[in-house]
Amino acid sequence: MLLAVVTGAIALFAGLIFLHAGYSKFRHSADYIDIMAAYLGRPVKRWTVTTVGTTEMVLALALLVPATRSIAALGCSFLLVMYAGFMWRQIQAGRKDLRCGCGGPAAETRIGPELVLRNLLVAAPLLGVAAQSPSLNSMAIISLGTALGLFLVLIYLSTDQIIANRQRLVGWSQ
Repeated sequence: MLLAVVTGAIALFAGLIFLHAGYSKFRHSADYIDIMAAYLGRPVKRWTVTTVGTTEMVLALALLVPATRSIAALGCSFLLVMYAGFMWRQIQAGRKDLRCGCGGPAAETRIGPELVLRNLLVAAPLLGVAAQSPSLNSMAIISLGTALGLFLVLIYLSTDQIIANRQRLVGWSQ
């Protein structure tokens, strides 16, 4: 039972995070063109941003369906590791001024080692979700998984705000 609750919670948590990220890119694709171009080191077209956003939303929804959860968890984990790699490459090049884009186009959070670590910390349990796909067979499991998943979202959002505040305090984003 505990494994089913935790798996469901992680799937809901990551699903909500990816749904928000994908919807932001889909709805505000023009705002992400410069962010993605900076990460990739080359010009990006609007359709590229829309495609990435759509992919994130499809993966988010697939995480919520037990039959597709494993493959979606692998896809989400891959994207998080890839995003962490893009961030790390820019950090190594001295580009600490780049916006993350994680919390939406207006978010003030800049890339930094803590965001790379956060992406990797979110990617790791998704690999566990991909390996374990217990079925949600009772209302208690679904309720507990939902509550824990929403709690994880609150922790994620709080962590994002702490990172942004820290960056402002130490001048990281200047």
